[in-house]
Amino acid sequence: MNPLSACTAAERSKRILSVDDEPGILQTRQMLLELQGYHVLSAADGAEALRLLAEEAVDLVLLDYVMPGMDGGTVAQHIKNQKPNLPVIIVSASHFPDGTLATCVDGFIQKGEGPALLLSRVKELLAIRG
Repeated sequence: MNPLSACTAAERSKRILSVDDEPGILQTRQMLLELQGYHVLSAADGAEALRLLAEEAVDLVLLDYVMPGMDGGTVAQHIKNQKPNLPVIIVSASHFPDGTLATCVDGFIQKGEGPALLLSRVKELLAIRG
């Protein structure tokens, strides 16, 4: 299946939280995901992301690693402590740190790898998690 094809009716109800400190990336990612039928919430930092997660039902989190304040690893640990079954994908331009971060996330994507990989990974994790 083409990962750029429109999502199914069940996927349309899925809510994705996109977290990045770069406004242009947030806007582009939101447009890409909304074109596929997903509902997207955006947060500019870790604190805002955790606040939104406390207030909103979310099915998946796309999380930048390098951000001011809390980095993506710290945010991912908070998310998994509160909602262990919530899929979290780190999307970062930098290399990915080793160690315990791997236990807090469900995937890693380099920002430059393109929209097809991002959409494919999102669909895959949403399908696994129901």
